[in-house]
Amino acid sequence: MRYLIRASEIYCEDRVLKNSSLIINDDLIENIDRQKNEENLDAIDLTGYKIIPGLIDLHIHGANGYDTMDSNYEALNEISKYLAENGVTAFLATTVTADWKKVKDATINIDKTMNKGVEGAVIIGSYIEGPFITEKNRGAHPSKFIRRLDYKEINGMIKDSNESIKVITIAPEKEGALDLIKFLTTKGLKVSIGHTNATFDQTKKAIQNGANIGVHVFNGMRGFHHREPGVVGAVLAIDEIYAELIADMIHVHPEAIKILVKCKGANKICLISDCMRAGGLADGEYKLGELEVIVKDSIPRLNSGSLAGSTLKLIDGVKNMIEKVGVSPLEAVHMASLIPAKILEIDDEFGSIQKNKRANLTVIDDYYNVIMTIIAGNIVYKNKTYRGKRGRG
Repeated sequence: MRYLIRASEIYCEDRVLKNSSLIINDDLIENIDRQKNEENLDAIDLTGYKIIPGLIDLHIHGANGYDTMDSNYEALNEISKYLAENGVTAFLATTVTADWKKVKDATINIDKTMNKGVEGAVIIGSYIEGPFITEKNRGAHPSKFIRRLDYKEINGMIKDSNESIKVITIAPEKEGALDLIKFLTTKGLKVSIGHTNATFDQTKKAIQNGANIGVHVFNGMRGFHHREPGVVGAVLAIDEIYAELIADMIHVHPEAIKILVKCKGANKICLISDCMRAGGLADGEYKLGELEVIVKDSIPRLNSGSLAGSTLKLIDGVKNMIEKVGVSPLEAVHMASLIPAKILEIDDEFGSIQKNKRANLTVIDDYYNVIMTIIAGNIVYKNKTYRGKRGRG
């Protein structure tokens, strides 16, 4: 199908166009132009709205009452529909530390669901956040399921998942970590550093061996000290590593985020939701993997008081970066679209509005409410408040 979309603003890769249009041809962006009209071409009038790249949630556990660890098609499909309603067009289904068989079953289910297809946001692959972490800074990951690093086990999991695993979290201080990081990155996987008490030097060596993501920076990692900069110091100081950020203004203080932006620059910060199954639902009692979680004022915590994921919508993280941190709108949008695509090395197809890239688009109003979500050229979500017009070019 070939059609045209007009909008008041279009967030392209290097600029924001005013009063312009996109021509969509099947699943691709065919052209970008300033109010170019083509006769006899179906048109969607989005005047008054903004078109931004479809958001990519690199790190999300669940939402709307479902969790990746449920290990069934319904759960991932419902998560994907919830995400599409909130402007996300693609995501990594993320596991937590649990019984080893449950983690493996979750990755196999993710692969099967990818092959079957979902009704909302597309699943890019899986993100294994546990169990290769350490006791210190484990956060909402149960101690009894933390595992040592075992090449055979991990390689077997990768094969069983049909190589759909994209990211694996490893604590750098674990025995054999550096060799395993080098092995995994050689295979094309990304290694993230998190839930760790590693020193600055241990973290630096992990990065030198290929690890390139800091898991939800400032959280679940050794903090900064002027005599031992720790994991936080390494993430801030070393250019080669990206920083995941939960921009709910709860996990990280706005002023700490400003420091992060000054140290890393906008092109090395990846916004994530880290959302758990309570996302989109009322306060109450829920589970994150094996652990009981209490959600109050939309903040999930363990009984110990430790944060247990979030209920954040990724688009609200974008809004917070603009309104509370002072990042430019284009940079903030790219932190949740182009940057995760670059981390996964899929930015030749995804992550920005550019000619010949995938037509994954999110339409928002001036208040960052999601009005429409388009995936591969198809409208998969339309807000009830949308009163736009359809016509001919």
